[in-house]
Amino acid sequence: MLIALAHLRMRNMVRKHNLEKARKLLKISKEKGAKLVVLPSMFPVGSTLDPQGVNDRRTRNMVKNLAERIPGSLTDSLVDLAMEGQIHLIAGPILEQAGPKIFLTMLFISPQGEIIGKYRKIYPSERDVTLGISPGREPINMVLDKKYGIIAEDDLFSPEINRILTLGGSQLMIVTTRNGPVTRSEIVKHVAITRSIENGVPYLVVGGVIEDDQGDVVAFSPTFVSTPDAQVYKEIAGYEDGVITVESTMLTQSRESKSGYPSVENTVSILCKSFKKMNSTTYHGR
Repeated sequence: MLIALAHLRMRNMVRKHNLEKARKLLKISKEKGAKLVVLPSMFPVGSTLDPQGVNDRRTRNMVKNLAERIPGSLTDSLVDLAMEGQIHLIAGPILEQAGPKIFLTMLFISPQGEIIGKYRKIYPSERDVTLGISPGREPINMVLDKKYGIIAEDDLFSPEINRILTLGGSQLMIVTTRNGPVTRSEIVKHVAITRSIENGVPYLVVGGVIEDDQGDVVAFSPTFVSTPDAQVYKEIAGYEDGVITVESTMLTQSRESKSGYPSVENTVSILCKSFKKMNSTTYHGR
C-alpha cells in the first residue's frame, strides 16, 4: 500500500483555509496512487493547546469549546475528505468530548466515510493535564494491508507504549506530533530514530507548520520516515506544504525476511530466566 504523509502549513483557528489546503494535498496524494493519507495533529484547528501568552483560563475555555462528540462537525469534515479522495484517512489527535471527559483522539476513516476506529492518547503532557485533558487506556493497532501501530504526540516518548505495539505485531508505526518550538523538532527526530532502531520497525512521523495571521511561522514539527537501517529514509525539508509517499511493502520487507520478533510469552520467559540467573549469581557471589 502506498502511504502519503501530508505536511501542512496551517493557520491557527482557520478551519476553512486548512481544510482547503488538505483537500489539495489529498488530490496530489491520490494522483500518486496513495491508498492511505495521514494528516497532522490538531488538524484543522492548529496548535491551540500550547502557551502563547500565557492565559491558561482562556485556553481551557478554548479547549472546552473546540472539543466535540464523535461524530460531530469536525469529524464530518474529515469524513468528507476521505470520501472525496476515496482513500483511507488517519487524522488527529483532535479534541473529543466523551461525557464529562476530554480526550486527544486519533481517527481512522474508510474511503466510504465510515469511522472504523479511534485511538485516545495515553500520555497527556503536563500542559494537556493543566487544560483538563484525560488519558486514554490502551495502545491500538490498525489493520489494513499491514498492522500499523498508532502513536499520538507524547506517546512517542514512552518506550513502553512503543514496545507493547511492537510485541502486538505492529509492522510500521504511524506517529503524529504536535507542532512546537522549532528547537524541539530535532528532539522529536532523534527520539523517533531511537524508537525505530530499538523496536526494529519503520516510523512514519507526520508534523506540520503553524503560522499566525501575518504568515509568520510560530510552531513546527518535522515530517519524515525513519527506518532501523537508514535512520532518516525520507524527509520534507522546510516549512512549506508537501507530501511524502512511501510503499508499506518496501519498508517492511527487511523485517519480514528475518526470523521474526519474539512473542510476548517468549519475551516474558526470557526475562524471567535472566532474572533468576542474576539472582543466583548474586547469591553465590556473597
